[in-house]
Amino acid sequence: MPAARITRLTESDWEQFAELRLRALTETFGTTDTQYLIEARFTAPDWRRRLRDHAQFVAMLDGRPVGMVAAYQESAQAAYVYSLWLEPAARGHGLARRLVAAAVDWARRRGARTATLRMAPDNSAARTVYESLGFTEVPNCGATGEVVMRLTIP
Repeated sequence: MPAARITRLTESDWEQFAELRLRALTETFGTTDTQYLIEARFTAPDWRRRLRDHAQFVAMLDGRPVGMVAAYQESAQAAYVYSLWLEPAARGHGLARRLVAAAVDWARRRGARTATLRMAPDNSAARTVYESLGFTEVPNCGATGEVVMRLTIP
């Protein structure tokens, strides 16, 4: 696999972000999923606001986005990491770890002391990525059908 670049999107990247996010939702949940139906109706200002209010990182391979992760600052001390996705052909090459590490680095630079995320309990590939970065499960914290993990940011 050629070298990939991890980059943070800006408001001016909204069209690229919209296309990638909708592709991720389609591949993960399908086009009849409620979240897909909501976001498919977003306007340019909606996509720009998402990029302004949340840090969106993408993995670029041969000049095209193949994966993404997002983060936002929940409080002065805490960040939330979400929506990790890679297109199937880009999986298994370490890009997920690089994406999540970029989100954690962003949180660190903003002064966050913890990062939290939620994941499906049967997603062993994601759990491996998160645990390799130091995330640990928070027992009895998630809603039914999800696992909550937390990282203390050094």
